[in-house]
Amino acid sequence: MICIDLGSNTIRACEIDENLEVKSSFEKIVGSARGLSQKGLANDAMERIENALSELINKFDFSNGYFAAATQAFRISPNAKQFFEQIYDKFGIKFEIIDGVSEAKFTKFGILNRAEKIGLDVDLALSIDLGGASTEISFKDKFESFGFGIVSFCEKYNANLNKFNQFADFTTLKAREFINKFKFNSVILTSGVPTSVAALKIGMNYDNYEAKAINGQILQMSDFENALNLIQNAKNPDILVGKNRADILLAGIFLLKSLLNGINLPFVVIDDGLREGLGVACSKKILNKKAKK
Repeated sequence: MICIDLGSNTIRACEIDENLEVKSSFEKIVGSARGLSQKGLANDAMERIENALSELINKFDFSNGYFAAATQAFRISPNAKQFFEQIYDKFGIKFEIIDGVSEAKFTKFGILNRAEKIGLDVDLALSIDLGGASTEISFKDKFESFGFGIVSFCEKYNANLNKFNQFADFTTLKAREFINKFKFNSVILTSGVPTSVAALKIGMNYDNYEAKAINGQILQMSDFENALNLIQNAKNPDILVGKNRADILLAGIFLLKSLLNGINLPFVVIDDGLREGLGVACSKKILNKKAKK
């Protein structure tokens, strides 16, 4: 089946088989939350999403069904429902806007599936998914979603590194209070910021990124500092981290550093997240896959 995660920064899709293994994948930066206002999604954001979907439907065979989920930017956008009606009419794909707790749960499904496949014990691990406009955190059967992310944080403080540093702790305060409730033995990091930091650590760039090389990689706080320096000093950061991603990745690194400050445990990176977790949820009959129109 095809699993689609339309996030606040990126659209990620994959074909997942009956063994819950990814056969092929698709990823595109769409910046859904860029320019988000009280009126809703910006016109250029909607255009980027439609362009990405045009590519996506030509890449995958939808004959075995699909599930398409949309997250925080669409939860808070007044025009999201109308936009998705247009998407369904144009592409035959029906998106469901899932709530934050469900997003955290399904992301955990994806993490657990990959952890099992690589022989990683994550029973007592804290999981953090830092997204474009929200952040989902889970520990065992406790799930929470927080209303901050790398795109919203970057835009709020105008891509200013001094302000990132100044306001990161204020932004993450409630999330850190949630984290401090638990006794965990490791931290699982998923989403674009930690995977990008892990890629930079081993000399990968955006174009040659390979998830298999990232899954299970261990990060230290110094790796985030090194990534900051690499991105800031790069002559062409787009080559390193992808077109127009540098500022939001810098914002995300400051947020992650704040969330992880004082935690002296392994930070384990897993590429799998909500996209793959949707497939797991469908296999468990928690979600019902759909037939493309």
